[in-house]
Amino acid sequence: MSDFRLEHANIPSEKPHDMAKWYAETFELSADQHVVRGDGVLIAFQQGTPINQPSMLHFGFKVRNMAKLHEWRDRFDKPLKVGPEFTSFQVLDPEGNCVEIYAENASV
Repeated sequence: MSDFRLEHANIPSEKPHDMAKWYAETFELSADQHVVRGDGVLIAFQQGTPINQPSMLHFGFKVRNMAKLHEWRDRFDKPLKVGPEFTSFQVLDPEGNCVEIYAENASV
């Protein structure tokens, strides 16, 4: 096992507090000013120019199973992309950052 694990993401934002609020409300996380926390999730939004390059950069939230993936997909009304190992869909946050929500396929 590696000594390393991803502990947090630091995302530049024009409106850090608004972004933290959107992520907290949208993904059922908790927000404290510009920081969003959840089980295994810590995202800090810092004042800066948004990245919003969805074709080049995204981050993903893994859900427990396919049923949960379908629940989340229904909230966003997005098509699923089925790959050999994962099934996913993507949404854009208010500043154009791409968020992928995915689950492992049952056969993996």
